[in-house]
Amino acid sequence: MYRENIYGIIEKTGEKVSTLVIPKNTGLKGYAWKVLGESGLNLDKAIEADKNKLTIDGLTLLLRRGEDIPQIVEDEFKKGNVVLGFTGDDLLDEYKLRNPANTLRIENTYDWFDESARFFRPTLCLIGKSEAIGDLPLEARIAINGKYEFTSRNYLRTEPLVRDKNFIPTIYSGDLESTVADGINDCCIDTVYSGASIGRNGLKIIQKIRFSDLAVISALKQDESLLGRAIMQEFAQMMQRLKNPNGSYTSNLLQDPEKITRKANEEMYELIQAFYGRGNPIGEAADVLYALTLMMASKRIIPDEIAREMLGRQK
Repeated sequence: MYRENIYGIIEKTGEKVSTLVIPKNTGLKGYAWKVLGESGLNLDKAIEADKNKLTIDGLTLLLRRGEDIPQIVEDEFKKGNVVLGFTGDDLLDEYKLRNPANTLRIENTYDWFDESARFFRPTLCLIGKSEAIGDLPLEARIAINGKYEFTSRNYLRTEPLVRDKNFIPTIYSGDLESTVADGINDCCIDTVYSGASIGRNGLKIIQKIRFSDLAVISALKQDESLLGRAIMQEFAQMMQRLKNPNGSYTSNLLQDPEKITRKANEEMYELIQAFYGRGNPIGEAADVLYALTLMMASKRIIPDEIAREMLGRQK
Protein backbone atom coordinates (compact mmCIF):
# COMPACT_ATOMS: atom_id res chain seq x y z
CA MET A 1 0.00 0.00 0.00
CA TYR A 2 1.35 3.43 -0.98
CA ARG A 3 2.28 5.69 1.94
CA GLU A 4 3.16 9.31 1.28
CA ASN A 5 6.61 10.16 2.66
CA ILE A 6 6.36 12.03 5.95
CA TYR A 7 9.16 14.39 4.96
CA GLY A 8 7.24 15.27 1.81
CA ILE A 9 4.20 16.11 3.93
CA ILE A 10 6.37 18.34 6.12
CA GLU A 11 7.74 20.11 3.03
CA LYS A 12 4.25 20.73 1.65
CA THR A 13 3.26 22.73 4.73
CA GLY A 14 5.76 25.42 3.71
CA GLU A 15 6.67 25.78 7.37
CA LYS A 16 9.72 24.89 9.42
CA VAL A 17 8.48 21.75 11.15
CA SER A 18 10.94 19.99 13.44
CA THR A 19 8.54 18.21 15.81
CA LEU A 20 6.04 15.39 15.38
CA VAL A 21 3.56 14.40 18.08
CA ILE A 22 2.91 10.66 17.84
CA PRO A 23 0.76 8.25 19.85
CA LYS A 24 2.08 6.26 22.78
CA ASN A 25 -1.08 4.42 23.91
CA THR A 26 -0.83 0.75 23.08
CA GLY A 27 -3.71 0.18 20.65
CA LEU A 28 -3.06 3.18 18.43
CA LYS A 29 0.71 3.12 18.79
CA GLY A 30 1.28 -0.31 17.23
CA TYR A 31 -0.31 0.42 13.88
CA ALA A 32 0.56 4.12 13.80
CA TRP A 33 4.26 3.41 14.28
CA LYS A 34 4.10 0.77 11.55
CA VAL A 35 2.62 3.33 9.13
CA LEU A 36 5.23 5.92 10.13
CA GLY A 37 7.92 3.38 9.24
CA GLU A 38 6.29 2.80 5.86
CA SER A 39 6.25 6.59 5.41
CA GLY A 40 10.01 6.99 5.73
CA LEU A 41 10.47 7.36 9.49
CA ASN A 42 12.49 4.43 10.83
CA LEU A 43 11.62 4.55 14.51
CA ASP A 44 14.03 1.71 15.27
CA LYS A 45 16.80 4.28 14.86
CA ALA A 46 15.20 6.85 17.17
CA ILE A 47 17.21 7.97 20.20
CA GLU A 48 15.56 8.58 23.56
CA ALA A 49 16.20 12.21 24.50
CA ASP A 50 13.94 12.41 27.54
CA LYS A 51 10.85 10.79 28.99
CA ASN A 52 8.31 10.50 26.15
CA LYS A 53 10.67 12.27 23.75
CA LEU A 54 12.72 10.78 20.91
CA THR A 55 14.96 12.26 18.22
CA ILE A 56 15.60 10.97 14.71
CA ASP A 57 17.12 12.57 11.62
CA GLY A 58 16.73 16.12 12.94
CA LEU A 59 13.15 15.57 14.12
CA THR A 60 11.89 15.61 17.68
CA LEU A 61 9.16 13.09 18.43
CA LEU A 62 6.84 13.79 21.35
CA LEU A 63 5.00 10.70 22.60
CA ARG A 64 1.49 11.50 23.80
CA ARG A 65 -1.90 9.82 24.10
CA GLY A 66 -3.74 9.82 20.78
CA GLU A 67 -6.81 11.62 22.15
CA ASP A 68 -4.58 14.42 23.51
CA ILE A 69 -2.62 15.01 20.30
CA PRO A 70 -5.06 17.50 18.68
CA GLN A 71 -4.93 19.67 21.80
CA ILE A 72 -1.14 19.47 21.98
CA VAL A 73 -0.82 20.51 18.32
CA GLU A 74 -2.95 23.58 19.08
CA ASP A 75 -1.06 24.30 22.32
CA GLU A 76 2.26 24.27 20.49
CA PHE A 77 0.87 26.53 17.77
CA LYS A 78 -0.22 29.07 20.37
CA LYS A 79 3.39 29.10 21.60
CA GLY A 80 4.59 29.82 18.07
CA ASN A 81 5.64 26.26 17.21
CA VAL A 82 4.34 24.53 14.09
CA VAL A 83 4.19 20.80 14.80
CA LEU A 84 2.50 17.89 13.07
CA GLY A 85 0.34 15.43 15.00
CA PHE A 86 -0.28 11.83 14.03
CA THR A 87 -3.53 10.39 15.40
CA GLY A 88 -6.79 8.66 14.54
CA ASP A 89 -9.21 10.76 12.51
CA ASP A 90 -11.97 9.57 14.86
CA LEU A 91 -10.13 11.19 17.77
CA LEU A 92 -9.63 14.32 15.69
CA ASP A 93 -13.34 14.55 14.89
CA GLU A 94 -14.22 14.05 18.55
CA TYR A 95 -11.87 16.88 19.48
CA LYS A 96 -13.48 19.14 16.87
CA LEU A 97 -16.94 18.43 18.28
CA ARG A 98 -15.71 19.31 21.76
CA ASN A 99 -13.81 22.38 20.57
CA PRO A 100 -15.66 23.91 17.60
CA ALA A 101 -13.40 26.98 17.46
CA ASN A 102 -10.32 24.81 16.80
CA THR A 103 -7.80 25.76 14.11
CA LEU A 104 -6.80 22.24 13.07
CA ARG A 105 -6.63 20.87 9.56
CA ILE A 106 -5.64 17.54 8.02
CA GLU A 107 -2.36 17.57 6.09
CA ASN A 108 -2.61 13.93 5.00
CA THR A 109 -4.62 10.78 5.67
CA TYR A 110 -3.22 7.25 5.75
CA ASP A 111 -5.71 4.44 5.17
CA TRP A 112 -5.86 1.94 8.01
CA PHE A 113 -5.83 -1.63 6.75
CA ASP A 114 -5.19 -4.53 9.08
CA GLU A 115 -6.36 -8.02 8.15
CA SER A 116 -6.42 -9.00 11.82
CA ALA A 117 -9.09 -6.38 12.52
CA ARG A 118 -12.72 -7.49 12.22
CA PHE A 119 -13.55 -4.66 9.81
CA PHE A 120 -9.91 -4.17 8.70
CA ARG A 121 -9.68 -1.01 10.87
CA PRO A 122 -10.92 0.31 14.21
CA THR A 123 -14.68 0.73 14.06
CA LEU A 124 -16.92 2.55 16.50
CA CYS A 125 -20.01 0.40 16.98
CA LEU A 126 -23.32 0.20 18.80
CA ILE A 127 -23.14 -3.10 20.69
CA GLY A 128 -25.81 -5.11 22.50
CA LYS A 129 -26.92 -8.62 23.40
CA SER A 130 -28.86 -8.88 20.13
CA GLU A 131 -28.20 -7.59 16.61
CA ALA A 132 -31.73 -6.14 16.41
CA ILE A 133 -32.21 -2.56 17.53
CA GLY A 134 -35.85 -3.44 18.24
CA ASP A 135 -34.75 -5.74 21.07
CA LEU A 136 -33.52 -2.73 23.05
CA PRO A 137 -36.03 -1.23 25.49
CA LEU A 138 -37.55 2.17 24.74
CA GLU A 139 -35.69 3.49 27.79
CA ALA A 140 -32.25 2.03 27.07
CA ARG A 141 -29.29 2.32 29.40
CA ILE A 142 -26.18 2.87 27.30
CA ALA A 143 -22.49 2.85 28.21
CA ILE A 144 -20.40 5.37 26.27
CA ASN A 145 -16.63 5.44 25.94
CA GLY A 146 -15.52 8.83 27.25
CA LYS A 147 -13.05 9.21 24.39
CA TYR A 148 -15.98 9.34 21.97
CA GLU A 149 -18.66 11.00 24.09
CA PHE A 150 -19.56 13.80 21.68
CA THR A 151 -19.37 11.53 18.64
CA SER A 152 -21.66 9.03 20.40
CA ARG A 153 -24.17 11.66 21.51
CA ASN A 154 -24.24 13.08 17.98
CA TYR A 155 -24.94 9.59 16.60
CA LEU A 156 -27.77 8.99 19.08
CA ARG A 157 -29.26 12.37 18.17
CA THR A 158 -29.09 12.07 14.38
CA GLU A 159 -29.18 8.36 13.43
CA PRO A 160 -32.70 7.39 12.18
CA LEU A 161 -32.25 3.79 13.34
CA VAL A 162 -32.22 4.77 17.02
CA ARG A 163 -34.40 7.90 17.11
CA ASP A 164 -37.39 6.14 18.70
CA LYS A 165 -35.29 5.14 21.73
CA ASN A 166 -34.64 7.23 24.82
CA PHE A 167 -31.03 6.48 25.72
CA ILE A 168 -29.81 6.99 29.29
CA PRO A 169 -26.02 7.36 28.98
CA THR A 170 -23.25 6.59 31.46
CA ILE A 171 -19.68 7.51 30.60
CA TYR A 172 -16.88 4.97 31.14
CA SER A 173 -13.18 4.89 30.35
CA GLY A 174 -13.04 1.14 29.72
CA ASP A 175 -14.67 -2.32 30.10
CA LEU A 176 -17.94 -1.11 28.56
CA GLU A 177 -18.85 -4.49 27.11
CA SER A 178 -18.75 -6.20 30.49
CA THR A 179 -21.36 -3.74 31.82
CA VAL A 180 -23.70 -4.92 29.05
CA ALA A 181 -22.91 -8.59 29.61
CA ASP A 182 -23.61 -8.15 33.35
CA GLY A 183 -26.93 -6.42 32.69
CA ILE A 184 -25.88 -3.04 34.10
CA ASN A 185 -26.45 -1.45 30.70
CA ASP A 186 -28.59 -2.51 27.75
CA CYS A 187 -25.99 -1.56 25.13
CA CYS A 188 -22.78 0.37 24.63
CA ILE A 189 -20.87 2.40 22.07
CA ASP A 190 -17.23 1.43 21.84
CA THR A 191 -14.44 0.73 19.36
CA VAL A 192 -14.23 -2.78 17.92
CA TYR A 193 -10.89 -4.06 16.65
CA SER A 194 -10.55 -7.83 16.58
CA GLY A 195 -13.98 -8.34 18.10
CA ALA A 196 -12.62 -10.94 20.52
CA SER A 197 -14.04 -9.27 23.64
CA ILE A 198 -17.47 -9.07 22.01
CA GLY A 199 -17.38 -12.83 21.52
CA ARG A 200 -16.19 -13.46 25.08
CA ASN A 201 -19.07 -11.41 26.45
CA GLY A 202 -21.67 -12.97 24.16
CA LEU A 203 -22.51 -9.66 22.52
CA LYS A 204 -23.50 -8.59 18.99
CA ILE A 205 -22.86 -5.55 16.80
CA ILE A 206 -26.09 -3.69 16.20
CA GLN A 207 -24.66 -1.05 13.87
CA LYS A 208 -21.28 0.21 12.68
CA ILE A 209 -21.08 3.95 13.43
CA ARG A 210 -17.79 4.99 11.86
CA PHE A 211 -14.41 3.68 10.74
CA SER A 212 -11.06 5.15 11.67
CA ASP A 213 -7.99 6.03 9.62
CA LEU A 214 -4.78 7.82 10.54
CA ALA A 215 -4.49 11.58 10.06
CA VAL A 216 -1.52 13.94 10.00
CA ILE A 217 -2.74 17.22 11.45
CA SER A 218 -1.49 20.77 11.92
CA ALA A 219 -2.93 23.98 13.35
CA LEU A 220 -2.36 25.82 10.04
CA LYS A 221 -6.06 26.37 9.36
CA GLN A 222 -6.82 27.29 5.78
CA ASP A 223 -8.00 30.83 5.06
CA GLU A 224 -11.62 31.37 6.02
CA SER A 225 -14.02 34.21 5.41
CA LEU A 226 -14.62 36.91 7.97
CA LEU A 227 -18.22 35.68 8.20
CA GLY A 228 -17.08 32.12 8.91
CA ARG A 229 -14.73 33.30 11.64
CA ALA A 230 -17.44 35.47 13.24
CA ILE A 231 -19.94 32.60 13.32
CA MET A 232 -17.37 30.17 14.75
CA GLN A 233 -16.44 32.63 17.50
CA GLU A 234 -20.10 33.26 18.32
CA PHE A 235 -20.76 29.52 18.36
CA ALA A 236 -17.81 28.85 20.67
CA GLN A 237 -19.02 31.52 23.11
CA MET A 238 -22.51 30.02 23.10
CA MET A 239 -21.15 26.56 23.81
CA GLN A 240 -19.37 28.04 26.83
CA ARG A 241 -22.66 29.60 27.97
CA LEU A 242 -24.30 26.17 27.74
CA LYS A 243 -21.59 24.63 29.90
CA ASN A 244 -21.42 27.56 32.33
CA PRO A 245 -24.64 29.63 32.40
CA ASN A 246 -23.92 33.14 33.67
CA GLY A 247 -27.29 34.91 33.59
CA SER A 248 -26.54 36.85 30.39
CA TYR A 249 -29.13 37.44 27.66
CA THR A 250 -27.59 34.71 25.47
CA SER A 251 -27.28 32.31 28.41
CA ASN A 252 -30.95 32.75 29.31
CA LEU A 253 -32.06 32.13 25.73
CA LEU A 254 -30.01 28.94 25.58
CA GLN A 255 -31.81 27.55 28.62
CA ASP A 256 -35.23 27.74 26.93
CA PRO A 257 -35.87 26.22 23.46
CA GLU A 258 -39.16 28.13 23.15
CA LYS A 259 -37.34 31.44 23.62
CA ILE A 260 -34.88 30.43 20.90
CA THR A 261 -37.63 29.63 18.39
CA ARG A 262 -39.47 32.88 19.19
CA LYS A 263 -36.21 34.78 18.74
CA ALA A 264 -35.62 33.11 15.36
CA ASN A 265 -39.17 33.90 14.20
CA GLU A 266 -38.90 37.55 15.26
CA GLU A 267 -35.52 38.10 13.63
CA MET A 268 -36.53 36.42 10.37
CA TYR A 269 -39.67 38.56 10.21
CA GLU A 270 -37.62 41.74 10.75
CA LEU A 271 -35.16 40.67 8.03
CA ILE A 272 -38.04 40.19 5.57
CA GLN A 273 -39.31 43.66 6.47
CA ALA A 274 -35.82 45.08 5.86
CA PHE A 275 -35.71 43.28 2.51
CA TYR A 276 -38.72 45.39 1.46
CA GLY A 277 -37.08 48.60 2.62
CA ARG A 278 -38.36 48.83 6.20
CA GLY A 279 -35.14 48.48 8.14
CA ASN A 280 -31.40 47.81 7.89
CA PRO A 281 -30.89 44.49 6.04
CA ILE A 282 -27.29 44.11 7.24
CA GLY A 283 -28.16 44.50 10.90
CA GLU A 284 -31.24 42.31 10.58
CA ALA A 285 -29.25 39.61 8.76
CA ALA A 286 -26.72 39.65 11.61
CA ASP A 287 -29.61 39.15 14.06
CA VAL A 288 -30.91 36.20 12.03
CA LEU A 289 -27.45 34.60 12.06
CA TYR A 290 -27.30 35.13 15.82
CA ALA A 291 -30.62 33.30 16.20
CA LEU A 292 -29.45 30.52 13.86
CA THR A 293 -26.26 30.12 15.88
CA LEU A 294 -28.37 29.86 19.05
CA MET A 295 -30.24 26.97 17.46
CA MET A 296 -27.02 25.27 16.35
CA ALA A 297 -25.46 25.58 19.81
CA SER A 298 -28.62 24.34 21.51
CA LYS A 299 -28.65 21.21 19.31
CA ARG A 300 -24.82 20.83 19.34
CA ILE A 301 -24.70 21.14 15.56
CA ILE A 302 -21.31 22.56 14.65
CA PRO A 303 -21.26 25.12 11.80
CA ASP A 304 -18.95 22.94 9.70
CA GLU A 305 -21.64 20.24 9.57
CA ILE A 306 -23.99 22.71 7.89
CA ALA A 307 -21.20 23.88 5.57
CA ARG A 308 -20.53 20.29 4.45
CA GLU A 309 -24.25 19.78 3.82
CA MET A 310 -24.37 22.94 1.69
CA LEU A 311 -21.27 21.96 -0.27
CA GLY A 312 -22.72 18.52 -0.88
CA ARG A 313 -25.76 20.09 -2.53
CA GLN A 314 -23.75 22.18 -4.94
CA LYS A 315 -23.48 20.83 -8.46
